[in-house]
Amino acid sequence: MSTPAGGPSLIKHGMPGQGAPVRGRSTLVLLLVRIIIGMAAVIVGVRVAIGHGATVAHAADWALPAPSLAVWLGSLVLIVFGVGLVVGLASRLCALVLLVVLLVVAVTAGRVEGGLPLFGSALLVAGSLIVVARGGGAPQLLDRLDPRAW
Repeated sequence: MSTPAGGPSLIKHGMPGQGAPVRGRSTLVLLLVRIIIGMAAVIVGVRVAIGHGATVAHAADWALPAPSLAVWLGSLVLIVFGVGLVVGLASRLCALVLLVVLLVVAVTAGRVEGGLPLFGSALLVAGSLIVVARGGGAPQLLDRLDPRAW
Protein backbone atom coordinates (compact mmCIF):
# COMPACT_ATOMS: atom_id res chain seq x y z
CA MET A 1 0.00 0.00 0.00
CA SER A 2 1.28 3.35 -0.91
CA THR A 3 0.21 6.76 0.28
CA PRO A 4 -1.06 9.32 -2.19
CA ALA A 5 1.43 11.77 -3.59
CA GLY A 6 2.24 14.41 -1.01
CA GLY A 7 1.12 12.34 2.00
CA PRO A 8 -2.10 12.77 3.97
CA SER A 9 -4.09 15.94 3.52
CA LEU A 10 -3.80 18.37 6.45
CA ILE A 11 -6.69 20.44 5.17
CA LYS A 12 -9.12 17.53 5.18
CA HIS A 13 -8.29 16.31 8.68
CA GLY A 14 -7.07 19.53 10.34
CA MET A 15 -3.68 20.34 11.71
CA PRO A 16 -1.85 17.73 13.77
CA GLY A 17 -2.68 18.13 17.45
CA GLN A 18 -5.79 20.13 16.69
CA GLY A 19 -8.69 17.95 17.72
CA ALA A 20 -12.11 18.26 16.24
CA PRO A 21 -14.64 20.17 18.35
CA VAL A 22 -15.80 17.98 21.20
CA ARG A 23 -19.45 17.03 20.99
CA GLY A 24 -21.56 15.05 23.38
CA ARG A 25 -21.80 14.97 27.14
CA SER A 26 -18.73 17.08 27.87
CA THR A 27 -20.04 19.86 25.64
CA LEU A 28 -23.41 19.72 27.37
CA VAL A 29 -21.78 19.81 30.82
CA LEU A 30 -19.65 22.82 29.81
CA LEU A 31 -22.73 24.56 28.43
CA LEU A 32 -24.64 23.97 31.67
CA VAL A 33 -21.73 25.15 33.82
CA ARG A 34 -21.38 28.28 31.67
CA ILE A 35 -25.09 29.11 31.88
CA ILE A 36 -25.35 28.38 35.63
CA ILE A 37 -22.30 30.50 36.46
CA GLY A 38 -23.51 33.33 34.22
CA MET A 39 -27.03 33.31 35.68
CA ALA A 40 -25.67 33.19 39.24
CA ALA A 41 -23.41 36.17 38.50
CA VAL A 42 -26.34 38.14 37.07
CA ILE A 43 -28.56 37.31 40.05
CA VAL A 44 -25.85 38.29 42.55
CA GLY A 45 -25.10 41.49 40.61
CA VAL A 46 -28.77 42.50 40.52
CA ARG A 47 -29.25 41.74 44.22
CA VAL A 48 -26.17 43.80 45.10
CA ALA A 49 -27.38 46.68 42.93
CA ILE A 50 -30.87 46.60 44.48
CA GLY A 51 -29.51 46.46 48.03
CA HIS A 52 -26.77 48.99 47.33
CA GLY A 53 -27.14 50.91 50.60
CA ALA A 54 -26.91 47.83 52.81
CA THR A 55 -23.99 46.45 50.82
CA VAL A 56 -22.10 49.75 51.08
CA ALA A 57 -22.59 49.72 54.86
CA HIS A 58 -21.00 46.26 54.99
CA ALA A 59 -18.31 47.17 52.42
CA ALA A 60 -16.80 49.66 54.85
CA ASP A 61 -16.18 46.73 57.24
CA TRP A 62 -14.61 44.75 54.41
CA ALA A 63 -11.94 47.45 53.92
CA LEU A 64 -12.93 48.26 50.35
CA PRO A 65 -11.63 51.60 49.07
CA ALA A 66 -14.47 53.93 47.99
CA PRO A 67 -17.18 51.44 49.04
CA SER A 68 -20.05 53.00 47.08
CA LEU A 69 -18.12 53.10 43.82
CA ALA A 70 -16.65 49.63 44.38
CA VAL A 71 -20.10 48.14 44.98
CA TRP A 72 -21.54 49.80 41.84
CA LEU A 73 -18.59 48.66 39.72
CA GLY A 74 -18.70 45.15 41.14
CA SER A 75 -22.41 44.74 40.49
CA LEU A 76 -22.08 46.20 36.98
CA VAL A 77 -19.22 43.82 36.13
CA LEU A 78 -21.15 40.84 37.50
CA ILE A 79 -24.23 41.72 35.44
CA VAL A 80 -22.46 42.55 32.17
CA PHE A 81 -20.03 39.65 32.14
CA GLY A 82 -22.65 37.27 33.55
CA VAL A 83 -24.90 38.06 30.59
CA GLY A 84 -21.91 37.65 28.28
CA LEU A 85 -21.29 34.24 29.79
CA VAL A 86 -24.92 33.16 29.42
CA VAL A 87 -25.10 34.09 25.74
CA GLY A 88 -21.61 32.78 25.04
CA LEU A 89 -19.91 35.99 24.03
CA ALA A 90 -16.20 35.14 24.45
CA SER A 91 -17.04 32.89 27.37
CA ARG A 92 -13.44 32.31 28.51
CA LEU A 93 -12.80 36.05 28.76
CA CYS A 94 -16.08 36.63 30.61
CA ALA A 95 -15.32 33.78 33.00
CA LEU A 96 -11.84 35.16 33.63
CA VAL A 97 -13.20 38.61 34.52
CA LEU A 98 -15.85 37.04 36.78
CA LEU A 99 -13.15 34.90 38.36
CA VAL A 100 -11.17 38.00 39.36
CA VAL A 101 -14.25 39.76 40.77
CA LEU A 102 -15.34 36.67 42.70
CA LEU A 103 -11.86 36.25 44.17
CA VAL A 104 -12.06 39.85 45.39
CA VAL A 105 -15.45 39.06 46.94
CA ALA A 106 -14.03 35.99 48.66
CA VAL A 107 -11.01 37.88 49.99
CA THR A 108 -12.97 40.91 51.23
CA ALA A 109 -16.54 39.93 52.11
CA GLY A 110 -15.81 36.26 52.63
CA ARG A 111 -12.93 36.96 54.99
CA VAL A 112 -15.11 39.13 57.27
CA GLU A 113 -18.59 37.66 56.84
CA GLY A 114 -17.85 34.01 56.08
CA GLY A 115 -20.86 31.91 55.10
CA LEU A 116 -22.49 32.65 51.75
CA PRO A 117 -20.04 35.33 50.52
CA LEU A 118 -17.17 32.92 51.12
CA PHE A 119 -18.62 29.58 50.04
CA GLY A 120 -20.89 30.97 47.31
CA SER A 121 -18.07 32.86 45.68
CA ALA A 122 -15.81 29.80 46.04
CA LEU A 123 -18.34 27.70 44.11
CA LEU A 124 -18.61 30.36 41.41
CA VAL A 125 -14.81 30.59 41.26
CA ALA A 126 -14.64 26.83 40.69
CA GLY A 127 -17.20 27.04 37.89
CA SER A 128 -15.41 30.01 36.33
CA LEU A 129 -12.13 28.08 36.41
CA ILE A 130 -13.79 25.22 34.53
CA VAL A 131 -15.03 27.60 31.83
CA VAL A 132 -11.66 29.35 31.58
CA ALA A 133 -9.82 26.04 31.28
CA ARG A 134 -12.19 24.04 29.08
CA GLY A 135 -14.36 26.58 27.27
CA GLY A 136 -18.07 27.15 27.43
CA GLY A 137 -19.60 24.37 25.36
CA ALA A 138 -20.74 24.36 21.76
CA PRO A 139 -23.55 26.90 21.19
CA GLN A 140 -21.87 30.30 21.59
CA LEU A 141 -22.16 33.62 19.83
CA LEU A 142 -18.42 34.20 19.82
CA ASP A 143 -16.12 31.38 20.84
CA ARG A 144 -13.03 33.49 21.33
CA LEU A 145 -11.63 36.93 20.68
CA ASP A 146 -9.04 36.71 17.95
CA PRO A 147 -6.78 39.78 17.77
CA ARG A 148 -5.50 38.64 14.37
CA ALA A 149 -8.97 39.32 12.92
CA TRP A 150 -8.81 42.98 13.95
